[in-house]
Amino acid sequence: MHLETKDSSDFLMGILDFIFPKKCLNCGKTGAYFCSECLNFTSLDRERICPVCERPAIGGATHPGCLKDRSLDGFTSVFNYKGIIRKGIGKLKYKFVSDIAGELVELFLSSLGEDENFTRFCRQPNIVLVPVPLHPSRERWRGFSQTKMLGNLIAGNLGISFQPDLLIRVKNTKPQVGLKEDERKTNIKDAFSLNPASSFPASPQGGPLLTSNFLLFDDVWTSGSTLKEAARTLKKAGAGKVWGLTLAR
Repeated sequence: MHLETKDSSDFLMGILDFIFPKKCLNCGKTGAYFCSECLNFTSLDRERICPVCERPAIGGATHPGCLKDRSLDGFTSVFNYKGIIRKGIGKLKYKFVSDIAGELVELFLSSLGEDENFTRFCRQPNIVLVPVPLHPSRERWRGFSQTKMLGNLIAGNLGISFQPDLLIRVKNTKPQVGLKEDERKTNIKDAFSLNPASSFPASPQGGPLLTSNFLLFDDVWTSGSTLKEAARTLKKAGAGKVWGLTLAR
């Protein structure tokens, strides 16, 4: 039954691609959202930063002097947030072109740098990928969560656990776009909570949270306020290590 369903889905997608062919978001060439020619101009985020002070850091690991009890332990991003990558993320988030997610993740994984510290983090046991959640009303309006969609594909390809409902968004914040840095921090403060219905419940001893290493995933790092607040929530609940991961910065 599963194979028949998958075959039917693939057949339907083939028909849709024939009727509504994918076109490059940059040049309009038919075949894919990101054509090979335009990808040559894609800018990779080669500079690794400490997620706390945002100064250069080896492998994206948080500087020892910046590391606090509830801060991110490191941060990795693949692309610079501009050009065709920015267009692709925008189409997914604001134009609801959900089938673009697969191509974005394929590009992301093929370009994921071999940063020593990030690679070491990912080789630890009990790696869990957690997407930064949308507020339920926002997710209902959009019809999907782009971070859950992208995160599920990334976790599946990396062969790691995926926990889409570990965090919930309890505060319906204003969009961070256009806000000053201090306004972003105020806007996102206390926006997240651990989901009591999650399979990773909080406990005085930390439970599964303490023995797991978390990849906290969001689509874009702008000021980092959202990832930092989500990491604070996880660590407050007893999480051990938390590393931030985004498509672009």
